[in-house]
Amino acid sequence: TGESSSLLTEEQLQCSICLEVFTDPITTPCGHSFCKSCITQSWDTSPQCNCPYCKEKFTMRPELKINITLREVADNFKKKTVSEKPQVICDICIGVKQNAIKSCLDCGVTFCTSHLEPHNYVPKFKKHKLIKAVKNLEKYTCQKHERPLELFCRDDQMYLCQFCTEGEHKDHKVIPLEEESGQRKSQLVKTQSELQQMIQERLKKIQEINHSVEFSKRNTEKEKSDSVEVFTSLIRSIERSQAELLKVMEEKQKAAEKQAEGLIKKLEEEIEELKKRDADLEQLSHTDDHLHLLQVYPSLHIAPHTKNWTEISINTELSVDALRTALSQLQKTLNEKLSVTLNEKLRET
Repeated sequence: TGESSSLLTEEQLQCSICLEVFTDPITTPCGHSFCKSCITQSWDTSPQCNCPYCKEKFTMRPELKINITLREVADNFKKKTVSEKPQVICDICIGVKQNAIKSCLDCGVTFCTSHLEPHNYVPKFKKHKLIKAVKNLEKYTCQKHERPLELFCRDDQMYLCQFCTEGEHKDHKVIPLEEESGQRKSQLVKTQSELQQMIQERLKKIQEINHSVEFSKRNTEKEKSDSVEVFTSLIRSIERSQAELLKVMEEKQKAAEKQAEGLIKKLEEEIEELKKRDADLEQLSHTDDHLHLLQVYPSLHIAPHTKNWTEISINTELSVDALRTALSQLQKTLNEKLSVTLNEKLRET
């Protein structure tokens, strides 16, 4: 809004009734804008409700609603103007100078409220052309004839006084300044209407963007929730599979330990039997009883029958190579899929 007010001129923000910058502006159905108090007073004192600018008639008195956007632009313009423009001082005041309110083009003088009084009741002065107080009054006066600039030359696009039309502009198309200003104002009204349309379009675009952001925010929250749910499920599945695998490993280890205990027990029993046979043979080798030796020889000279332990072993290896390979491949595939998905999401933004 600050930028909009800096791009507009005072004429574009001027009420065509009071000729001042809008105060609480309203916009009529025909698209023209006025101060709320000005248009209210105009309609209150008129038998018909019509637009003071284009004269369009309204069968029903329109409801007056303040144009908030235009009011902000006008208020910012006023603040900017007050801060930038120095006060115009009365040319007549002696001693303490009062702020001027009007400038007289015929007198070439700027007046405060009290010194302007004669122009309100003296017949001769009442015909003078008054404008709002300006500091550089000379720009409203013909430098050649020192008369008010009241006319406009269409051929030369120049401002003229009455005497200028008797010279080099005699045969030119000359019209009153008010008429030319009215036509220019019509163009400005069209420009203002376009500006207001541009403002409304941009306000609408802001709403669209905010709506899109809000929709995106809600959609993102849902996608985040869904993604967390998917990953949580995946993590739980992996943790469950991990627990089952560890359980199988532990059970296999216990089975191996139990098998080892049984084999060791059997080996120890055979060792005891072999030791006993060895002790018998050691004792027999020192005997002098030749008859006894020959009698027991058939049962002792051959080693007792035992199990062949050559091919017996404990399987301590866990066959998880295939599982490890499958998990590695799964991890690789998952990483690739996630990378592709993230890149697609980034490209969408």
